[in-house]
Amino acid sequence: MKVSAEYTFKNSAGDKPCTVILTDYNLIVQKGDYERSIPYANIASVRLCRSQKKFTAVVQPDGQSAITISNQFYLSGRECEDRSRQYATFVRILHFHLKDKSTPEYVCGKHLHSLIIWACTLVVLSFALAFVLEYFNLNPLSTWGLALLISGALLLILTATNWGRFPNIYKPDQIPFQFLPQ
Repeated sequence: MKVSAEYTFKNSAGDKPCTVILTDYNLIVQKGDYERSIPYANIASVRLCRSQKKFTAVVQPDGQSAITISNQFYLSGRECEDRSRQYATFVRILHFHLKDKSTPEYVCGKHLHSLIIWACTLVVLSFALAFVLEYFNLNPLSTWGLALLISGALLLILTATNWGRFPNIYKPDQIPFQFLPQ
């Protein structure tokens, strides 16, 4: 078994360190005494996510639980060590292996369903606020006009705060730079 890359991370202070090893044909996950080997051919998708300075790669094997790999390693005392350089190298090598040995779906950004849920929630809250203002006679416009105005403003804020993190499909040799630490 030839090891081409090895990366250790710890997603939270309460987790055990997890090591992911890339060999010629398998991805091996080691966490404490637990070890599982996943052939590259069984990987269904890879999702790259970013939240401020935390970068994650979610590897979804077919029929198994997902593996969330981050650029963080929590030390004792809840202090977090940034492993961005090693993480970026590991993600590039993972994509290189998967390019020839598997056909997963490569996705980056937030989950579409969470954005839709946020948008629907904001629209419902906008209409509720407009009706409450109408009930107390504080509505300067028509109820529907104010509801649409508030909805538009909140959806604009939602779009602005998620700009650059919308769901997107990419090719393994064209990893979006904004989803890898620099």
